[in-house]
Amino acid sequence: MMLAVLVAFCLASCMKKEGSATADSSTNAKADSMKAAYTAISVAWDAGTPAEFDKYVSANLTDHGMMPDMKPGLAGMKDMATMMKTAFPDMKSKTEDMRVDGDVLTARFSVSGTNSGPMMMGIPATNKKMTDVPGIDMWRWENGKFVERWGVFDAANMMMQLGMMPGHDGGPAPAGDMSKPMDKEMGKKKM
Repeated sequence: MMLAVLVAFCLASCMKKEGSATADSSTNAKADSMKAAYTAISVAWDAGTPAEFDKYVSANLTDHGMMPDMKPGLAGMKDMATMMKTAFPDMKSKTEDMRVDGDVLTARFSVSGTNSGPMMMGIPATNKKMTDVPGIDMWRWENGKFVERWGVFDAANMMMQLGMMPGHDGGPAPAGDMSKPMDKEMGKKKM
């Protein structure tokens, strides 16, 4: 009798661990898919090939960070990518940190490039370079694609670097230090 209880306990314990490993591997596979999709979007953004977004972003994307007067959703995202590539033909983004928590991917990135083309609202090119302008994206994943986005980009920093507005000292803004992971930067700041 005691042996039967011990065998049942061992089997139950092994089955529980096996089930946990399966859940962990499917969670890891989903996180890996989300990270791969975000990386592919970044590559397509830099290459000026927004048609690639269709593979990773839902046509019905809800974008909470879209600029005013832009088309909603995926169409607006494509238009923004095209506009930025026109304004900054050599634009390159760099993913500084990427995390997945459940269905949400958070990425901290920076953008560099030379403003050699016209910007939105007919603003002429400044022919100046922006370096390491920071931003943060949060994307919600559903059924194998991103369906919702929140994002911030330090447009004031970009404009200061391009000489479109004065920095704190009247000169261009310094490039942000995006080299430290989020948790290390957050731990240093007191609230």
